[in-house]
Amino acid sequence: MLRILVVGLVVLVAAMFLLPRSERGAPPQAATILPEPRVLPDVALVDHLGQPLSFDDLRGNFTLLFFGFTNCPDVCPLTLKVLAEARAEVARRAPQLTPRVLFVSVDPHRDTAERIATYLKGFDAEFIGATATDATLKPLLDTLGVTVQKHDHGGEQYNVVHNSAIYVLGPDAKWIAVSTGPHQPAIVAADYLKIRQRYRAAPPAA
Repeated sequence: MLRILVVGLVVLVAAMFLLPRSERGAPPQAATILPEPRVLPDVALVDHLGQPLSFDDLRGNFTLLFFGFTNCPDVCPLTLKVLAEARAEVARRAPQLTPRVLFVSVDPHRDTAERIATYLKGFDAEFIGATATDATLKPLLDTLGVTVQKHDHGGEQYNVVHNSAIYVLGPDAKWIAVSTGPHQPAIVAADYLKIRQRYRAAPPAA
């Protein structure tokens, strides 16, 4: 138990000193911390390797969650590039604080596990991809307030409209913060460290 507390303190101090002195203790710039962490529906996802994935599997590390689809022309590639650069910045300075990134496709009809895997390799080989049927995803999207609109143009030709928010999950896989666009890598990285610092300083009750 003592060892766990010591390790937690070391990680908290590391996160604090990665921030400029003027930003320590300051609120996130482009993210909002929830008053209380929220439990997410543990939907049955399939990851980019074709294996089952649940939110229980995400426990143990902070996760940056983003919804999109591989045919997305602008919002998705731009946001994933930002996430890759933000993650790389944190990893360069403190590898032990590097967040996990989870990309969940809202276009399961076209986005197979293989397609998602190939798509994410263009951004960061460590990104985790996942998808599920529309019906399976609905409780999760409703809880997070994600609106997805599909405009049918016939057959395989349709557009998907969604938001560009980045959702922050704590190491207990609960939703603790949300960041809205437009996103910038330096701000996403700094906000993540601030959120992590605050969470570690006062972890919520189980």
